[in-house]
Amino acid sequence: MKKLIFLLILVLLAAAGLIYYKKWRSDFLQKKVPQLVFLESDSLYRITYDSVDIDEVEGEIVIKNLQLIPDSTYKKPNDPTLPRNLLRVTVPEIHITGVQTDAAVLNKEVIASKIKLTRPVVTMFNNKNVEKEKDNDPTPTTFKIYQILLRGLEKIKVDTILINDADYHICQWPKGDTVFSGSKINAQLHHINISDSTSTDTSRVLFSEQASLDVADVVIYSKRHLYNYRFKNIQLQSGERSFAVKSMHITPLLGEAAFARAAKWQTDRFDFDFHHLLFKQVNVQDILNGNLIANELIIKNAQLKVYRDKNYPQKKVSLVGRFPQQSFLKIPVNVAIKKVIIEQGFIHYKEMESLTGKSGLVIFDAMHATLTNVTNNPTDLRKNGICTVNFNSLFLSKIPVRATLQLYLNSKNGKFVINGNIKSLDATILNQLSKPMALVEVKSGNITSLDFNLIGNDNRVKGLVRLLYDDLKIKVLKKDEETGKEKTKKVMSFIANIMVKNANPVKNGSVRIVTVSHPRDVYRSIFNFIWKSIFEGVQKTVGIEGKLG
Repeated sequence: MKKLIFLLILVLLAAAGLIYYKKWRSDFLQKKVPQLVFLESDSLYRITYDSVDIDEVEGEIVIKNLQLIPDSTYKKPNDPTLPRNLLRVTVPEIHITGVQTDAAVLNKEVIASKIKLTRPVVTMFNNKNVEKEKDNDPTPTTFKIYQILLRGLEKIKVDTILINDADYHICQWPKGDTVFSGSKINAQLHHINISDSTSTDTSRVLFSEQASLDVADVVIYSKRHLYNYRFKNIQLQSGERSFAVKSMHITPLLGEAAFARAAKWQTDRFDFDFHHLLFKQVNVQDILNGNLIANELIIKNAQLKVYRDKNYPQKKVSLVGRFPQQSFLKIPVNVAIKKVIIEQGFIHYKEMESLTGKSGLVIFDAMHATLTNVTNNPTDLRKNGICTVNFNSLFLSKIPVRATLQLYLNSKNGKFVINGNIKSLDATILNQLSKPMALVEVKSGNITSLDFNLIGNDNRVKGLVRLLYDDLKIKVLKKDEETGKEKTKKVMSFIANIMVKNANPVKNGSVRIVTVSHPRDVYRSIFNFIWKSIFEGVQKTVGIEGKLG
């Protein structure tokens, strides 16, 4: 978006110059404008165009095939004078109507009805070999643009600026690999007024009273070529202060088996789809600056699929300091959303087990979630440093689950608190997880409820687990090496059922509530950490210590 602003500056400069210097039109068009661009860009850019037609009576200007081209001498990526970003801009047609030439000459004002850019293409070449410049100038970006645009003029006033069917790409220099692509970009700015009176007007967006942006398709390509990130039908409306995205996709480029082979380690493969995202009461200027400030985000539908193949070795890279809330605070974009609502969701976690050669499938269906205080803004964090997630779903598509997760954003050791409850179920439903993942079959059992209250950090989870159940009986299985089928380990099953307490509470007994103190596996995620801590409490309650088998 900042590069489209640059394009706007270029067009307005050209229009202002063409009008203000009409008495020296021929010399100005052919020599002065290209020379001005060349000098103002430190000899980096040159400007060309096929033709410029001016109808002074009707106040109309048509510029054909305008191009802003980086100087061809900049070819070596290690050239110390090469900037971090290079631009190439092509505009097949710029059509300016309603130009008031008298105002330009007598009052140093550029006044026009409409400026229309048709099918512009902006390509930014990013050179990572050059260090990113630090901007220590506290002057607001809008005010800098104002200073550049006006120069010797008093005012620039345009009723409407239209950008039709633009394309915007970011490529690596000098190879040209595309890392970002936006297509079919349409923008409208209404009632633009660039003058002393509007230079500090925060109610305006790019000096306009009203602005809108529509982008048909945006694709971001990952560095390792494992994923594409795609956004479809983006709409930004300054009048309604709304920002909408029809769909957002994190799409793996390889199938499950091929992805695991390419990763060579145990790695989560993500496949996420979000539909109908609506940000309400946004700060439009912040969005144009690359930040996201909004009162509310509503996501109509979210589907999250994760796959992990445990046949591969686990990479010994510590994840301490990389809980979701810790990673969120480190992102370079300023985010502050008071509430996020996921109206309908689906979570699908599949794990290929090396022990059994089969996949265990964990499903949370009919999910509804609300997140409050989703922010990494230091000012907001001083007022409220807790992000709260309320979650309701059906575990394995049948079992009601409720949980509340509090993430302490100001905590130096990743503090979090989670409380939850699982309602009654027939324990044999769990066989679709316990058989492929642990070679344990539940023969019978009724679970009345499971409640957990846990406090965790980077190192350990502590808390209480209460599991109420009766008539619990299990079988310990083994995999037949020849047939691959599961068989009962009779002796181990007999011992296990002696060890297992088949009810809580037992007849005429009190309810057993167990304490949990589970150390973290620093190579696994926060979700594995929470799950293992709850499972420790379940094992203690039924009387099992350690693994079966």
